[in-house]
Amino acid sequence: CIDTSRSMLVRDIRPDRLTRALRETSGLIDRLRGDRLALIAFSGEPREVAPLTHDRTTLQELLKRVTPEDNTLGATTLGAALSAALSMFDGRTGAHEAIVLLTDGEDLAGEGLAVARTAAERGIRVYVVGMGTEQGGKIPLVDADGTERFLTDEQGAEVVSALSGVTLEELAKT
Repeated sequence: CIDTSRSMLVRDIRPDRLTRALRETSGLIDRLRGDRLALIAFSGEPREVAPLTHDRTTLQELLKRVTPEDNTLGATTLGAALSAALSMFDGRTGAHEAIVLLTDGEDLAGEGLAVARTAAERGIRVYVVGMGTEQGGKIPLVDADGTERFLTDEQGAEVVSALSGVTLEELAKT
């Protein structure tokens, strides 16, 4: 599950959180020989990029096309992403099933921990890869004319997004 919310465009890790998450995922795809893998991109809603498959070449090609522009809703909902991943498993024992979640951890809906508990009850491990730093950074936006600016809140202050390590640690422990 790859977080594609706008906060993943923050450049507190180089070149930015999303690009790093995509690189890490690509490396994981290359290393997990013999396993079926699926790709889910998420922000406000999860979307299945690829179903469970052994086809590494197609997964790598589909991974290249993952962008925040495909999001239909903003905000980050870890619970919805984890639920989508759980629904892909076929109900076996769970002994070899796992979810890898790459995110900055800003769970705006606050449902991630409950779904992680459900995964644990089914014997499915959730591995969490935190993308970003605790200091964080501003969320860049590019206007239609190519001008870059930063996301602002209702009061006009620039929004700073930081890695939510506590949230991710709780998910991983669960």
